[in-house]
Amino acid sequence: MGALSLLPVALLGYHLVDLSRVGIQNSVLELQTKLAEKLSQQVDDYFNAANSNISFALSALNGSMPWSDKQALLEDLVETNAGIQKISMLNPAGREIVKICGPSLPCGKNLVSYGDEKGFVKFRKTGSRTVSLLTGEGEPALCFYIPLNKSVIARILMSLETLATRITSETVNGTGFAVMVDSKGKPLFYPSGRLSKTDVESFHSWPIVADALQATSVGSSEFSDAAGIKYVGAYAPVASIGGAVIILQPWRDAYASAIRMKQDAMSAVALVLVFCLLAAFFLARRLTRPLLTLTRAAEAVSSGDFQTKVAVGTKDELQELAETFNTMTEKLRHYSDLQIDRIIAEEGKRNALLFSIDEAILMLDREGRVLLANRRVFELFGLPPDALIEGKTLAEAFPESPLRDAAAAAAQKPRADFFKDLNLSTKNKHSSLRVGAQPVVNSQGQSHLGVIVAIRDITLEKELDKMKEEFLHSITHDLRNPLGSAIGFLDLLLKGTAGVLTPPQANMVSSVKRSSSRLMGMVNNILDIAKMEAGKIRLQLKPISLAGIASRSIATLESLALNKRIQVELAAAEEYTADVDGDLLERVFTNLLGNAIKYTPEGGDIVVSIKDDGPSFTCCVADSGEGIPPEYLGRIFTKFEQVTGQRKGGTGLGLTISKFFVEAHRGKIWVESEVGKGARFYFTIPRGLALDAEGNVVVNVSRTESVS
Repeated sequence: MGALSLLPVALLGYHLVDLSRVGIQNSVLELQTKLAEKLSQQVDDYFNAANSNISFALSALNGSMPWSDKQALLEDLVETNAGIQKISMLNPAGREIVKICGPSLPCGKNLVSYGDEKGFVKFRKTGSRTVSLLTGEGEPALCFYIPLNKSVIARILMSLETLATRITSETVNGTGFAVMVDSKGKPLFYPSGRLSKTDVESFHSWPIVADALQATSVGSSEFSDAAGIKYVGAYAPVASIGGAVIILQPWRDAYASAIRMKQDAMSAVALVLVFCLLAAFFLARRLTRPLLTLTRAAEAVSSGDFQTKVAVGTKDELQELAETFNTMTEKLRHYSDLQIDRIIAEEGKRNALLFSIDEAILMLDREGRVLLANRRVFELFGLPPDALIEGKTLAEAFPESPLRDAAAAAAQKPRADFFKDLNLSTKNKHSSLRVGAQPVVNSQGQSHLGVIVAIRDITLEKELDKMKEEFLHSITHDLRNPLGSAIGFLDLLLKGTAGVLTPPQANMVSSVKRSSSRLMGMVNNILDIAKMEAGKIRLQLKPISLAGIASRSIATLESLALNKRIQVELAAAEEYTADVDGDLLERVFTNLLGNAIKYTPEGGDIVVSIKDDGPSFTCCVADSGEGIPPEYLGRIFTKFEQVTGQRKGGTGLGLTISKFFVEAHRGKIWVESEVGKGARFYFTIPRGLALDAEGNVVVNVSRTESVS
């Protein structure tokens, strides 16, 4: 009853305090609005003054004075105007003719092009003076594009440091500060330390920023940021850049006096209310104590403590409820014991299964922490069986090693087609491991629960592959000499050295020679692969026409193309001379063109093109054949790899050799294809190739830049 009697007094006091609070808040908002309007006007005045000064300074350049005098005039302009960072004279394409840089902006010797800069693109569209705000990785700057005449455009980069100082120095009652944003809401200027990195990144989404960018006049509002912090703010648009000036102050700091007054007024009423409530509390506690005891017991049971008992001696319904509760907990305890025994049995089966697998199995959670590891994991990482690794990251659980790095890399890309092979062989022991990973998902295959990393010993597989390759290389090397002799004798027969052959005999000998030459080509390809893997191929670089190399390859395979009525076209605007090994590049063109002829149907088209891409030349062999399925695009350059269903002879080594020869020239090779739409094989040859002192191919950067 005492609390009820105080209710009217409390309501009246609250109403009076609220009226005072509203008055203080209106005063704060008015102060911030005027400050935002003042700063907005200063920004517009600054931009207008900069525009006028630059226009006046550049008016003298429209005269007929020589460029040397104009350059001297530009240098004086930069020296006398601390805000100007750089002045560039551009041609109609946006490339620098002359540039002058201030001391605050280092200026290289190279002339650059601004043809793709947004301000220049806008200038090209309008043809008139353009002012834009640059907000890249550095400090914001003002960029002017001013036409001097039909062939020269002035680009002036002006620092906004003075304007930034004005904005950041403004404060409101010590805690309020000013922020200037561009047309996209990105903060340009604000006091250091007042906005966190997260605040800056999300500033454009703050409610007051959206209001400021849409407003045509000053305004104010109260809002909360993404973290839930309340602010009081005012804003004023900046018409010259489409942005705004915003004044911000934490809500609690802005209304500190109102809050303090309200707290003091309410404290007196609260003390009386607390006294009344304490009396009611102790009375209610006496009545509800048995219920609280039951509640605490229920919470203990919910956390797994089935030993909890409730003792209530009220001799009423509450005592009966307590006895029923005790019976229930006893049955739950018995059921829990049965479940624990079953879980232990299942755990034993799982451990037996994992520890009997010869592969190392490592399970990680979504944060990369170890959940499970079998015995092979401990053996491979050299850890004792009782090492504690559960709950640790890979870096914390295992010593630094190539195996740990490979496991971490596989865990980052958990998929079936990604794995990494490691060669951990020593002088006394051969050892190779394959590390892969797959995601752990639920029974529906949707929720990502973690990653399973599997480490398999592939030492035997690697040794078998090595034995197979050595055997293959040995056989092919032994075949080369007798094949060469056989081809030589066939040439003597065709020349009539052993007697004139009849036409049928000549046809049969020619057929045998073609088959022998094709077999010799296969042998040479296998031997070339062996040389490449052993690093025994050295390039002989000299200036050669790329178009000429392509022409020779086309001429070599012309008869094959004519037999299938295939039109082969060379698309090259000029000779395109480069320092290359002509023999090796001719084999690349011949291999790619031979494949194109092989897989292009009769009456098809093949285009061999060469173009200059600046730092490098790009060559392409495009056919109109049946194309390559997507699953083969990533492995078409692998040894002995051929598309299933498209095998038309050969060893599957031509593309592998081509890839090596191109990469030996520091180039790249790739294929683009769609089934039914042909294939396009591209490769690049960098400019400025040279041999270093050890005979290795390097790219001479200075020569490349001089050409570009």
